[in-house]
Amino acid sequence: MVNQQDPRVLRTRQLIREAFRELLRSKGFDSITINDIAQRATINRATFYAHYVDKYALLEEITEQTFREMIPNEVMDALELTDEICDQLILLTHLYIIDFYQICRIDSKSMATIVDEKIKKMLQQTIVSILLRGGNFYRADHYHTEIISAMTGSAIYGATLHWLTVGKIDRTDLLLNIVRPYVMNGLKLYPNDSSQ
Repeated sequence: MVNQQDPRVLRTRQLIREAFRELLRSKGFDSITINDIAQRATINRATFYAHYVDKYALLEEITEQTFREMIPNEVMDALELTDEICDQLILLTHLYIIDFYQICRIDSKSMATIVDEKIKKMLQQTIVSILLRGGNFYRADHYHTEIISAMTGSAIYGATLHWLTVGKIDRTDLLLNIVRPYVMNGLKLYPNDSSQ
C-alpha cells in the first residue's frame, strides 16, 4: 500500500496524470494503453498499477480533480442556490465541457460516459451541499434533496453539452438566459417546508 502523502507518491501520480492528459490530446482514449501512459510518465507498468487500477480509474480521478479545481469558492461556500450561483454552475460546466470535448479527443463512448456521469454526479453533490447548508431548505428529507439536485445537475449538464453540439459555444449569455430560469423556476416548484 502506498502512502498517499509521500512527496514521491504525489510526484509520481502527477507524472501519470500529465502523461495521460498529453495522450488524450493526441490519441483516442480507447487506443491509449497502460504501457503508453507508463512510457510517457517515465515509469514502469508496475508503478502505474501501484497507483491506479486501470485507465478508467485514472480518467475518473482526473475528471473529478479538474472539475473541483474549477469550482469557485463562492459556490463552495454558498448558503443558497441564487441566480448568481446558478450562473456560475452553468458557466463552469460549460467551460469544463469545452475543455474536455475540444482539447481532449473524446472519441470513445466509454470515456464520454465516464466523464458525463462523473460531472453530473459532482454537480449533484455541489447542489446538495448548497441546499443543505443554507437555512432549512429540504433539510428534513435528504433523499428529496438528492433527487432535486440530480435533476438540477442533469439539466445544467445536458443543456451545456447540447450547447456545445449546436455550435453556440461563444454565446454563454444566451445559454444562461435559457438555463437559469428553467433551473430556478424548477426549484421553486418544490416545497422547502420541513413539515411537508
